[in-house]
Amino acid sequence: MGLFKSMFGGGDSPPPSAKIESPKDLNPGDMLKMEFSDQTLVSGKTLKVTEQLFYDLSAVEKCKTVSIMEGADQRVLLSTSTVNPERPLELAVAILPETVFKIFKRKKFIAIFEEPDNTDHRISRKISADELNEWQGFVGESYFQERTNEAYRSKKDCRKETVLDSDWSAFDYKLMVSDDRQHAVRIEVFDGGRTDVYLIAYLALNKIEEYWPA
Repeated sequence: MGLFKSMFGGGDSPPPSAKIESPKDLNPGDMLKMEFSDQTLVSGKTLKVTEQLFYDLSAVEKCKTVSIMEGADQRVLLSTSTVNPERPLELAVAILPETVFKIFKRKKFIAIFEEPDNTDHRISRKISADELNEWQGFVGESYFQERTNEAYRSKKDCRKETVLDSDWSAFDYKLMVSDDRQHAVRIEVFDGGRTDVYLIAYLALNKIEEYWPA
């Protein structure tokens, strides 16, 4: 019987690893290799999924899987997006307020919060591309406001189970998209005033060179 199992793969053989065809298929522990790109932070880097967040952006994007990647000089959030169909790979990096105001004009950026009923806000980069340093490739020249709505975030995997309402955290969601639709700034404002700001670059899916399941 042991010989039969060894010949035909029975017994205690481990199950085959799940196939990864898209960032949507990633799970904690999975790894990937990035192609060389304008985004110096991740260009040519091997990244590993350490944890995941899941977003419900109402009718725009439901059960959006965001993988938090380590392997670069800072954490990178990797997912897919519908903003630019030709560049569905979304790479995001969190930035602090002082970085926000180093890159964008303070008055224009603050107006997004002070004038919430105005949905025509615009912001522009105020420094040269050479001054972006580690943010090279993550910042466009000028942006318009494309989305503003209530959204939800959870640590429960909505791909595998129905997530209870109590497991979703609500926040105000604003998305500023660059005129060429290759970059964005995502703003998340939570109860209590905590605000997260992300610089986003949109790339083609083939910028991921290879996947390795955990």
